[in-house]
Amino acid sequence: MTVHQQRRSWNRAAERYQAQHRIGTACVHYGPIAPDERTLNLLGDVTGKHILEIGCGGGQNCIVLAQQGAHVTGVDLSDAQIDFARRLAQEEEASVDFRQGEAVDLGFVATAGLDWLLAVYLFPYVEDVLAVLRECERTLRPGGKLILSQDHPIRACFWDQETKDEEVLPARDYFDTQPMRWSFADTGAPMRTYHRPLSQWLDWLHESNLTFRRLLEFTIPPDWADDPWADEYTSEIAVYLPQTMILIAEKPA
Repeated sequence: MTVHQQRRSWNRAAERYQAQHRIGTACVHYGPIAPDERTLNLLGDVTGKHILEIGCGGGQNCIVLAQQGAHVTGVDLSDAQIDFARRLAQEEEASVDFRQGEAVDLGFVATAGLDWLLAVYLFPYVEDVLAVLRECERTLRPGGKLILSQDHPIRACFWDQETKDEEVLPARDYFDTQPMRWSFADTGAPMRTYHRPLSQWLDWLHESNLTFRRLLEFTIPPDWADDPWADEYTSEIAVYLPQTMILIAEKPA
C-alpha cells in the first residue's frame, strides 16, 4: 500500500471516522480504552510550549492544547482530516497551524524546536518507524519528549486475518510483523496496520537517540462500554489483557 493509497483511504474514511468516534475537545485524549490527560497528567502546564501532533486526525488534541496556551502544529496525511480540523478549530476559536503531510518528513519544523511531540495512534499506520522516530529526535529540543499511544502489541495476537476480526483465542504470532489488512467500517476504505513487539520499540528508540522513560498499560475502565471505540474491542479479551499502551521517550539534554 503506497502513501498515496493510504492518503486516499483516509480521505474516504475521514467523515465516518469522526462521526463514529465523536472525539471531543474538552481534554487531550490518548486513544480508545485509555485514560485521558485529566487522569494521567503527562503534559502538565503547556503554556508557551511548542507542540507538534503527528497524525493529528480531526485536530481535537491540537485545539485543546492551543486553548491551554501552547503553540501548536498538527500534521496529518489526510486532506479530509485536515479540512475537518481547520473547520473545528475555527468553531472553537483556537489558533492551530494545520498541515497536510507525512510524518516521515517534518522539514517545516526547525531542528530542536519542539517541547513535545504527540502521536496518538499514528504509528500502527507507519511502515518506516525508525525514519519517523529520527525526525522526532531531530525536531525535539534537548529534554523534549515524545508521547506515543497505540494498540498494545498483545492485542494483535487475537487478530485473525482470514475473518478480519478479533478472536477470543490467539490467532497470530506475537512476533509476526507482517502488516494486517482490513477495511474501515462500512466505507470499504482499505487499511494496513503494523504491530511490533515491545522489544522492537525499545530498540528503535535507542537507535534514534531517544531515551525510553515510561511505559503505561491500562486495565479496562468500569465505564468502558460507553467508549465510542468499545464496539471495536472484544470484551472477553479486554477484561484480561491491556488493549492500549503509551510510550514516553525523551531527547537527551
